[in-house]
Amino acid sequence: MIPSAGKSGKSKAEFTDEIKDLARRAANTTSKAELEYLHRQRTELCAKYVSDVSPDRKALYQQAANALKGQDGNPKCRGIGELSLLDFLEAAEGRKENLAEKKFALTGGGTLTCPTLTDGGHGADIYYQGTKVLTYLGSGYGWACERTPAEREKEREFYEIYFNEYRSLKNGKGELEAMPDYLEEKPSFDRRA
Repeated sequence: MIPSAGKSGKSKAEFTDEIKDLARRAANTTSKAELEYLHRQRTELCAKYVSDVSPDRKALYQQAANALKGQDGNPKCRGIGELSLLDFLEAAEGRKENLAEKKFALTGGGTLTCPTLTDGGHGADIYYQGTKVLTYLGSGYGWACERTPAEREKEREFYEIYFNEYRSLKNGKGELEAMPDYLEEKPSFDRRA
């Protein structure tokens, strides 16, 4: 479900038909289990739709994994192992390189950093063209994807097609499904900010 370059080979027309079909199926179902299944399908289809403008996250991930292997198996670099008082003291005295300040250049044009996690150890952030595209949040949370501006725009386009079709079928048939929070305009929040 993480978008990555080369994940799709469909035309815009094929995608539009698939998106609308999925919206029609969601609008016409009364089964909660089927609706949950359709929501998972929608998320997967959105990842494929967005992948046309995505960086090659698979390659960046592999390059980052190779860069971390070169750290002599340092468990702190993989987000496991606690940072002890000794780690902090050695870093303060300059006897130990601070992994959180180190940047690794990746061959695919990306950059890897290993920020210190609040629960100890180090995570991993992969940047591509100045934008964070993958982040490792530590054991228990795993990897997460962050969208580039182009991906956010493409995702907005996807949901506009989906919800326009959904609303056209649901109009007058009852309550509409709410848009996901991250797609709604929040003018009251903007005013307070």
